[in-house]
Amino acid sequence: MNQTVKKIFDQHRPLCLASSSPRRKDMLQNFGLEFFSISPDIDESRRDSETAESFVKRVALDKARKIFQDHESLPGKTLILSGDTIVVLEGHILGKPEDQLEAGKMIDRLSGKTHQVSTAFVVLDTSNGEELVQQVSTKVTFRNLDAGMIKWYQDLGEGLDKAGAYSIQGHGSMLVSRIEGSYPNVVGFPIEQVLETLLKKGWISLCTSG
Repeated sequence: MNQTVKKIFDQHRPLCLASSSPRRKDMLQNFGLEFFSISPDIDESRRDSETAESFVKRVALDKARKIFQDHESLPGKTLILSGDTIVVLEGHILGKPEDQLEAGKMIDRLSGKTHQVSTAFVVLDTSNGEELVQQVSTKVTFRNLDAGMIKWYQDLGEGLDKAGAYSIQGHGSMLVSRIEGSYPNVVGFPIEQVLETLLKKGWISLCTSG
């Protein structure tokens, strides 16, 4: 789809997205931001005694720092934007399912319950090493799903590359009864908070030209 996005921001710094996620790329593109992406290679396993909140923040920081350390040839004053998203149910982190069977089990666990989608994002300023870290959480409540609905969604395979095994922007929307908080956060990035951070720091500004 080749749509021209109307310019709504003036961008004052180069932006590197530390991710290969098509959803995160789409969000930045939808707001007309210019960026390039590099996918960091880090260990994303959870450490012993690490809480869900500290885990997601550490992984987001590790991603930004890895790009900063490994890519000395970044354009001057580049901003590195990274993020990590987890699904937490009753204190347990639900990652990406290994296969459709595990995906079905995750959906069954989520059925009729409220879980939390938590994203930590980092903006690292390569000009001075400053790291801005924020965390956004959204409560998502699933409908009471019968075995037929769970099997139907499992067989679609839509949630295989998603934390919690569902895609809220896809057919997974049928599983959800209520959302409290940021919808973009559940999709993969709290883009409204990211843009607010960039605006407050003066790294982007509202485009007022006609």
